[in-house]
Amino acid sequence: FIGTENFFLMDVEQKAFWLFQFAFAATSATIVAGTLAERCQMLAYLLYSTALTAFIYPVIVHAIWNTNGFLSSFREEPFLGVGVVDFAGCLVVHTTGGLTALIAAAVLGPRKGRFYYDGDG
Repeated sequence: FIGTENFFLMDVEQKAFWLFQFAFAATSATIVAGTLAERCQMLAYLLYSTALTAFIYPVIVHAIWNTNGFLSSFREEPFLGVGVVDFAGCLVVHTTGGLTALIAAAVLGPRKGRFYYDGDG
C-alpha cells in the first residue's frame, strides 16, 4: 500500500531526483499555508508540514505514480480499467494540498476577530 523501498533515502542513488520530488511535497504543504494563516501557531504549522511531507504525501504519490500503486494507470489491471492519469504532478500536489486545506479549515474554524457582521448585510 505504501511501498517497501527507498525510505529515508535508503538505496536512493539519484539525490537530485529526491530533491525534485521533495519540491512537489513542499508545494503541497504550502497550499495549506494560506488556509492556516492566522489560525494556528507556528509550531503547529511546522508539525503539520512535517507530517504531510514525510508520511501523507508519500503514500498518495506511491498509490498514483508507482507502477505497483493501486491507483496507477501503469498497472497490469488499472483501477476501473484506466487508473489515475496525472499530468505533470498537478493531481497529486493539488489534491493533497487542497483536501488537507479543507480538513484544516473545518477543524480550525474561521479566523476569530478577522471578519465582523454588523447586521446591515
